[in-house]
Amino acid sequence: MRRSFYFLKTVSLLLDNWQRLVIRKLLIAMPIILMMISACSPERKLAREFIRNRDSTAVMLLMPSYILKSNLKWWEVEDYDKMNDREKDSALYYNSTFLKEVDDDFLIARFKSSLQSGLMKYNIKPFTEDMLLDFMEVGYRAYKVVLAQVELEEDIFQYHVEEVFFDTVLFYEDFDLNLISMNTWFEITPMNDPLSVNNVLYASGDMMDGIEGRFQNNLFSDDVKFNYNYFPIKTEDIYALTAMLGEKYAGYINDYMLNEYIHRHFPDGERPKIYFSFDPSTGAVSPAKEERFTFIRP
Repeated sequence: MRRSFYFLKTVSLLLDNWQRLVIRKLLIAMPIILMMISACSPERKLAREFIRNRDSTAVMLLMPSYILKSNLKWWEVEDYDKMNDREKDSALYYNSTFLKEVDDDFLIARFKSSLQSGLMKYNIKPFTEDMLLDFMEVGYRAYKVVLAQVELEEDIFQYHVEEVFFDTVLFYEDFDLNLISMNTWFEITPMNDPLSVNNVLYASGDMMDGIEGRFQNNLFSDDVKFNYNYFPIKTEDIYALTAMLGEKYAGYINDYMLNEYIHRHFPDGERPKIYFSFDPSTGAVSPAKEERFTFIRP
């Protein structure tokens, strides 16, 4: 009986070890299995189909004639509450740090140029208003892309930094940093397409004064100070932000076209579960997550 007991116990241990081994291998293989399933999904198949035909895409790019400028630092304007709306707008503009220094025409030209160069990286041929006749003769897939509105916002970002010294004492510093946000609204419409939906698409990017520092403890006096370097925004930095966002949004435009194609060709009664982004440097598609347009329904 004792031998039988030892035999059964050994068998039980072997089974336990085998089960653990199988479970471990399944856990290791699970991400690969999920990737394989995802790679064969209808969304990815349609994405690859769209990419194969992306060379035959043209865009008529229409830009605004001016940009909106909003200074949100109303508390810096003396007697603001006593003004009418027109006086408030004027006072906010002339009391701004950056908005009155930004040249509308130069900013729009920078944005347009970076959008065009960005689109060409996706093998999308951009056309401008002076090329309308050439655009009308395009015999392949064509879109009208309207930059409906551009807004520059000037505001303050409250930056807080803290650290504990001597185990119990909290030291902190607060800074008001200049914040510039660039808000954009696009309309992208397929040409000669009666089924097209005129979605309004929103994207925003920002920048602020830079600050680098750390708390330092004087070993001789026990004084704690925050030593830092301050890098204020300059007007040319705003133009650089504009150029960077233009190239970034060219990718958003391509991704919108990609996902609209997936949506149009998806099986009846089903909806795509993932919004994809295409990387032209690798030729791969992956979930876009937050790097995409926000849909604003009409």
